[in-house]
Amino acid sequence: MKKVIKFLREEIDEDTYIPSSYFGIKKTDYQENKKADINSEFLHSVSDLVDSNFNSDMSSDLNDKETKLAKLREEVLNCRKCELGYSRIKAVFGVGNPNAKVMFVGEGPGWEEDHRGEPFVGKAGQLLDKILASINLDRTKVYIANVVKCHPMINPQTPDARGNDRPPTAKEISACRFYLEEQIRIIKPLCIVTLGNTATKFILNSDDGVSKLRGKIYEIGKSFFFDFDIKVIPTYHPAALLRNPSLKKETWQDMKMLRDFLKDK
Repeated sequence: MKKVIKFLREEIDEDTYIPSSYFGIKKTDYQENKKADINSEFLHSVSDLVDSNFNSDMSSDLNDKETKLAKLREEVLNCRKCELGYSRIKAVFGVGNPNAKVMFVGEGPGWEEDHRGEPFVGKAGQLLDKILASINLDRTKVYIANVVKCHPMINPQTPDARGNDRPPTAKEISACRFYLEEQIRIIKPLCIVTLGNTATKFILNSDDGVSKLRGKIYEIGKSFFFDFDIKVIPTYHPAALLRNPSLKKETWQDMKMLRDFLKDK
């Protein structure tokens, strides 16, 4: 806004007549305080107009994203592109802020998520919430999704059994990849935090695992898939931290990297 006002002060000829009715200023006031009006009323009017347009654009953009995500969610709920769509209890689309600057992407739903239809709601999800809170984030400020939207099970015949989780196959990831890519295209995050091997390999198109790739910020440039640049920060999946608490130190280093990246964004 300061740049707009500075530009107007430099570019506007104060002797140029601007109809007072355009800004809702009385004619007599305009005639008596012509220069003062241009330096104050005009700039205030422009400021209000810019703020109004900015807020309107932000609201319109948010509504547009919500509409697109809602439509995509319906597609996911009705999806049967692979076997996971027939064995799942509930499809798990994603949750969070459509205008989020950062997306957290995991592997796929587990038992808890399959039963509740929301990502990261089990013990790993509770730990993720604590990780977010450590850098002043929460689920209202980020967007959380998975590479696949249905629960990959060792034995699809027993969807109610615990300990029935497995990584998704390449075929399952291929069938589901459009949904995550479309979520990214709609939300347009500045940064994606990949949680674990599956998400890291998929997003960075790499054969290397998260333990080798973490500790750096990567960039996905504009491409056929995305018409904007995205930073990527790989880190461990919260479930890995539950199994091996010694990984928390490295995860904290990754989160500090994210925190520093988001400053002034």
